[in-house]
Amino acid sequence: MSKSTVGLVLVSHSRALAEATRKLATQMTGDVVVIECAAGIGEAGEELGTDAMAIVAALETAAGEQGAVVLMDLGSALLSAETALDLVDASIAAKTRLSSGPFVEGAVAAAVRAAGGGSLDEVAAEAGRGLAAKQEQLGEAAPAPATAPIEKSAEHEIWEDAVIEDAHGLHARPAARIVSRASQFDAKITVENRTNGKEPRATDSVIALSGLGARRGHVLRIAATGREAEAAVRALAALVREAGTNDVAVPQAAAEATKGRGIPIAAGAAVGPCVRLQRAAVRLSQHTIEDPPTELDELTAALDRVEREIRSAFGRDDMAIVHVALLRDPVILQTARDLITESRRNAAVAYHSGATRAAEALANADDPYMRARVADLRDIELAVLRALGAAPAAALPEGPPAILLADELLPSEAARLDPARVLGVVDLRGGPTSHAAILLRGAGIPAVFGAAPLLKDLSESPARLGLDGSTGEVWLDPDPTLTADLERRRAEERAARRSAAVSHGKVTLRSGPTVELWANAASALEARAAKEAGAFGIGLLRTEMFFLDRSEAPGEDEQADLYAEVLAAFPGAPIVIRTLDAGGDKRLPWLHVPPEENPYLGLRGIRLSLDRPDLLETQLRAILRAGRGRDVRIMIPMVSVASEIEATRAALARAARALDAAGKPHLGPVPLGIMVEVPAAALLADRLAPHVDFFSIGTNDLTQYTLAAERGHPRLAALADAGNPAVLDLVGRVAKAGQAAGRAVSVCGEAAADPKLAATFVDLGITRLSMGPAAIARVAAALVAG
Repeated sequence: MSKSTVGLVLVSHSRALAEATRKLATQMTGDVVVIECAAGIGEAGEELGTDAMAIVAALETAAGEQGAVVLMDLGSALLSAETALDLVDASIAAKTRLSSGPFVEGAVAAAVRAAGGGSLDEVAAEAGRGLAAKQEQLGEAAPAPATAPIEKSAEHEIWEDAVIEDAHGLHARPAARIVSRASQFDAKITVENRTNGKEPRATDSVIALSGLGARRGHVLRIAATGREAEAAVRALAALVREAGTNDVAVPQAAAEATKGRGIPIAAGAAVGPCVRLQRAAVRLSQHTIEDPPTELDELTAALDRVEREIRSAFGRDDMAIVHVALLRDPVILQTARDLITESRRNAAVAYHSGATRAAEALANADDPYMRARVADLRDIELAVLRALGAAPAAALPEGPPAILLADELLPSEAARLDPARVLGVVDLRGGPTSHAAILLRGAGIPAVFGAAPLLKDLSESPARLGLDGSTGEVWLDPDPTLTADLERRRAEERAARRSAAVSHGKVTLRSGPTVELWANAASALEARAAKEAGAFGIGLLRTEMFFLDRSEAPGEDEQADLYAEVLAAFPGAPIVIRTLDAGGDKRLPWLHVPPEENPYLGLRGIRLSLDRPDLLETQLRAILRAGRGRDVRIMIPMVSVASEIEATRAALARAARALDAAGKPHLGPVPLGIMVEVPAAALLADRLAPHVDFFSIGTNDLTQYTLAAERGHPRLAALADAGNPAVLDLVGRVAKAGQAAGRAVSVCGEAAADPKLAATFVDLGITRLSMGPAAIARVAAALVAG
């Protein structure tokens, strides 16, 4: 073999495939071209997978004076190859080309061109044209992409153009919101990129929308036909314009790794023993099946189970929507169903094939945010395979508190990390836009990602690691002096987060009153963050996240398990569980609620639950079962009149009797309170007080209804002010009514997290404030200082 020609590196999940391809190419060219295989994982590469360090070694051998072309079999192999380019010597990386050409045909074509003395770019181009001869022979055009545009019909079509202002374009979160929102309308909807000419894509697939290549400033045309076309177009156009306004911001410092440092992800210092996150290899059985309908049912059951896991782990609106959208993306499911029904492949292999196809589409997306979703998709695929019994359950390291070292932390793994046991995370490959990074920031676990260059010379994991999540610094086996400094900084940071002013979730003001600081949550992860932040309890557990983006309501057993998991994350604390708050901007298609002229003034909150008594009583039974032995209170949303409270009490009594009759242990009696969001409830709080055990003021809706200004309307932002005198007057009325009747009154809207407004609420007589966990220390400090 000669290094005077361009070399080839074959990156495949299968060692056998790579070796066979090399043999075929060598038969065409002899030993003129250096062809190295970086394929498989484990001893001798017998397991399926790719290894960035193996690719580095292959490049060091194959890339002579002329450089090397790398061919990859699947989208995730591209990620390993990109990582390898970060690790390999810069002189080699500069003369390496990654090719999107077909693996076998591209390798043969590239080898022939390299043997003929082709330059690096010529060989790479030849690899990319690997299918050309076959297509010409068959008279075919280039194959359609996985996310092929759809044909557009102009019949009774309604459309609207919207400019996307999100700095990151139409990435996964806004795309998932579009998919979720579009599913709520009886309409056929498409999105077209008018700026770059990308043709219309259906709104049922995040993968399809990723092919629009929509960047900031691009004009997207939303078009629809059908009964609810006008409402659908208006709603989706608003989503496009608002995209990015509520996303979790990526810290500016976390843009990229710098020399000698990784990517700073989550601020904080940490030091401790190093524990490597190990995952068991997945081995898929290639057996065929005899009964396709039964296999489809098994796949559906697995998808339902994974969706429940997603909602339990993430809870928060956007993250759950993204993952559920990817889980059930048509690009994946259509491939899987076709393989099951037509080729009689088993469900695990079929879903794996669909996920691989989707991963390739994402890996080839122009937008780095979309490419970062490949890790999410891999996470989801592993969860489905586990649900089908085709992959071992993921197990996090046991033992004393430690620094977790991961190759690429998956979102589901990040969601399960306990800040009391995981001191920090060092991730070799992850980036700042990954969902794992967002979860670690929310949980307050110090983290550094993109650390592979810092650890590339290690033959084994260090005994101890130190890190600074603010600067991206990582220290291997830090000396005693540095260890002591990192431990001191960690202690100071923890004290600052909890705030010396917070004692058991309470702060005492200079003026005398004591205020309880509670937390809002929608998942076990957020409940753990509340506990870590020193919250008094959970003042608002949103349950609607467990009902969104489903084909039917979760049953009693499923709901009981979901609630119990959240309660277990904050043991001993009082938890206020709000019943389903659907309607308005939270439409549930499976409820089949007729379209309303103004859904914010229609069948929403407790009105909807009382209209569907089976739905309400199922949820109440689940809450009572999960709450056994715990301090659980129930709160109902959107109350306007006393009869709604009494009807809910009657439903609660029926739920308890049903559990008694079934012999199921449960909580009882349970305090029942109301959300004060409707001005009528605030004005008549003194009359409602005898019917309730507590009040909780929802400032978001109370402000919207008081000022007649739709929340989120781009031209009415100035009216979305909970500090408006009219709103504050209503808050004061409720506080006085609560004091007179001996009923606790809290504020649980977003305004509670505003330090200035929090102080105003306390002056009005509010003694409980409930907010996002991250705001507790800031609000506590402001109250004490004021």
